[in-house]
Amino acid sequence: MKILLVVIFMTIIGAVIGGVTNMIAVKMLFHPFKPYYIFGKRVPFTPGLVPKRRAEIATKIGQVVEEHLLTEALIREKLASHEVHTSIYHTVQHQIDALKGDHVTLQTLVEPFDIDLAKRGAPWLSGFLDERLEQKYNEVQTEKVAKVLPQALIEAMDKKVSDVDSLLLERAKVYIASDKGYQDMYEMIESFFTEKSRIFSALQMFMTKDAIVERIQVELLRLADHPKAQRILKAQIEAEYERFKSLPINEVMSAEQFAKSKPQFVEGLVRQVDIQKHVHQPLNRLVPQLLDYLSNEGATKITNTIIDLLAQRLSLILKKINIANLVKEQIDRFDLDYIERLIFEIANKELKLIMLLGFILGGIIGFFQGLIAIFV
Repeated sequence: MKILLVVIFMTIIGAVIGGVTNMIAVKMLFHPFKPYYIFGKRVPFTPGLVPKRRAEIATKIGQVVEEHLLTEALIREKLASHEVHTSIYHTVQHQIDALKGDHVTLQTLVEPFDIDLAKRGAPWLSGFLDERLEQKYNEVQTEKVAKVLPQALIEAMDKKVSDVDSLLLERAKVYIASDKGYQDMYEMIESFFTEKSRIFSALQMFMTKDAIVERIQVELLRLADHPKAQRILKAQIEAEYERFKSLPINEVMSAEQFAKSKPQFVEGLVRQVDIQKHVHQPLNRLVPQLLDYLSNEGATKITNTIIDLLAQRLSLILKKINIANLVKEQIDRFDLDYIERLIFEIANKELKLIMLLGFILGGIIGFFQGLIAIFV
């Protein structure tokens, strides 16, 4: 009986020692929070492991998160996933649908920035157009007209110029054959004969002024129909047109002429835009085609653009964010008691098992110690 009591006592003592030791070890991970000194010497194991190595732990956790959890490859993979694409697409589509509301105008879009478009829009647009026109003129003033004008406009002008000769001759024939043309020619002949009275006196013996005008009218109409006249006119027009295209801009319009005409041109453009009217007009009536395009094709293109830009700038973004340092700074802000509660909440079961294991191992060791004590 005595032997049995010794074994049981040693087992209980060993279990208590093992369990309490593990409990103290777990507590010493966090406690004490600060070092203690006796006679100027720091007491061993103060502060606890976590407070003492807090900076190193925070740095290592940040490195683990950056190098193994939130890696660039993982984020790129997520950006390329269907779920992310769908989520961004729905967000973009929701914002586009919001723009279709009757309450959404250009003014409401800029109100968060304290901008009054009705007051500031016209001066801003005038200044912008004035600056851009001045800059553009300075850039192209020595360039040839053909090089400055858009190719589509040049082609349209070429086509129009090729028909100018026929148009001019047709209009000339209509004018010559009209009463107005007849009257103008009559007045010119009369003025000419008044100045040259001798010639008129000689001609008047053979023809009246009306006959002379009619004769001139017939000859001019015949000349307008003559192929050679058409060829000469066409060649002259084309030659002048080619010369015009080869002129530099500053010969077509000098800097002084440009400076004088620019204010009127800018004023006309601003007046045509009519900012006062449009800034308070709902977007669904101001630019309905644009909103329809955004809803149909634009949403997908905007989504792809967002994902592409994020993917292209991901390395720079991650470098600027510095995830490792961000995690470290966040952990450094935590109170030690909060970190303790956090770890115990996460690993409560495991820590309890460690303490229980201490009781079990201590009991087993105490049991064998009791046996050894009996037989020795």
